[in-house]
Amino acid sequence: MNDNELKAPLLSDLSETCELHYTDELGASGYMNISEIKIDGADIFAASCKQKHEITMREQTETPTLNMYFSLQGQSAAWEAQSKDRYVLNDNEHVISFMPSFDGYYALSSPEIKSFGISLYEPFFRRLFATDMDCLKRFWDKVDAGKMAEISKHALPVTSKQQLLINEMQQCVYSGHMKQLFFESKIIELFLLQAEQADSLDGQKPIKIERHNVDKLHAAKQFVQQRMFDPLTLNGIAREAGLNEFMLKKGFKELFGLTVFGYLNELKMNYARQMLLDSNCTVYEAAYTIGYNEPYNFSKAFKKHFGYSPGELKR
Repeated sequence: MNDNELKAPLLSDLSETCELHYTDELGASGYMNISEIKIDGADIFAASCKQKHEITMREQTETPTLNMYFSLQGQSAAWEAQSKDRYVLNDNEHVISFMPSFDGYYALSSPEIKSFGISLYEPFFRRLFATDMDCLKRFWDKVDAGKMAEISKHALPVTSKQQLLINEMQQCVYSGHMKQLFFESKIIELFLLQAEQADSLDGQKPIKIERHNVDKLHAAKQFVQQRMFDPLTLNGIAREAGLNEFMLKKGFKELFGLTVFGYLNELKMNYARQMLLDSNCTVYEAAYTIGYNEPYNFSKAFKKHFGYSPGELKR
């Protein structure tokens, strides 16, 4: 591959794109729309690629790097030059990995690929050091030893919260020092969401969520939102969205980070909070509206959810 064909000008923000044409060593070619921004300690990019045949790209670096990579559409892969073992990412999957160095290949396998990635360098990624979770302790132990590390044994599904943060970074409106602070805060938040997800699976392989089921899970979420005051059952929600109960329960938790009824509770608590803020309603009225007959039980649940009692909003 001609390195000059891959070099894009540094763009001022991720909403601007530059189209590149690239050709690999076997003659396969394609087009890439890429946006990139550099801040102190990190490179951030968003890319969409189209090609008829798999494209292979060689990369070599001696710089220790922590990579947060999101495969939003299509299949891509990476492998060391001295190994035939491929690490493959499919639709809607992400990974956090540490590479003390890399001498190998990246492949764009699908006809169309969309991806988002963040490369962190020392001392930035050292600021993320924490061992409160088992997955983080294992991860940082390997990083300290200068070994390749992954936060999870398996690729993880991209959740709606992670996608929201990615969208926010792609639409950054700040400049100067505010831009640095904005990206730092979003990167840290995204890293924590990835770590929490990895920790919740505890090394277990997540279920595979096909793209058509992702759409159905979003439909299930919308149905719960629209019918939040109706009597809801898992069976009824699954039937409405065209899913079986297993996919609804497992897929909903992995995609959105909450159980179905955890999401329903979040909707109701937010609704009750808004009622208390925007009207002269009493705590009892707010409780009754979202299905509590006992104000005490509502107040207890409200405080557990928000960290303060509903009565504090009425003072």
